[in-house]
Amino acid sequence: MKLYELAIQKPKITSPYGYRIHPITKKKTFHAGLDLISLTGNRNLFAVDEGYVQLVHKGNTGYGNYIWVRYPRYNLSLLYAHCKSIKVKKGDKVKKGTIIGIEGDSGLATGVHLHLGMTKIGSNAWLNPTNIKVIADNPTPTPKVEYYIVKKGDTLTKIAKKYKTTVKQLVAWNNIKNPNLIKIGQKLRVK
Repeated sequence: MKLYELAIQKPKITSPYGYRIHPITKKKTFHAGLDLISLTGNRNLFAVDEGYVQLVHKGNTGYGNYIWVRYPRYNLSLLYAHCKSIKVKKGDKVKKGTIIGIEGDSGLATGVHLHLGMTKIGSNAWLNPTNIKVIADNPTPTPKVEYYIVKKGDTLTKIAKKYKTTVKQLVAWNNIKNPNLIKIGQKLRVK
């Protein structure tokens, strides 16, 4: 899946990234982003990941009403342009799926759409949004913590073997000063 596919529901590219004949000026110009429409008719614009709003601009020229959102996990800033309305303000934190605006035709536009531009954070160089893939949400699993109560005849070596760990790890987890001194009834972390 491409990152731009998260910005609008069921997107259709109506104008790709690269050189084109501008639909209003009729001159060959570089189109620094994608023009997208939603095939569902849902006009909501969505945050593509956790991030924060860098800039909100309301106007009726160029990009019209637009939003810049910074996504640190991707090292990207995304421009959502030609918005009908904006649902966030500068400094707001957003999560994946947060509605940040409504697709529109403000500024220099021939119809309702989203112009989506992308740059690396801190760069002015435009990127082709069709080249940016979604980073999988694979959170680091929380390790399962398990405890054992020391019984008569137990040693750290026996306990380590039973729980497929090492004496060194048991000592570290349990802050044991002397590995030869464990007590019956003592609670030890073993995983």
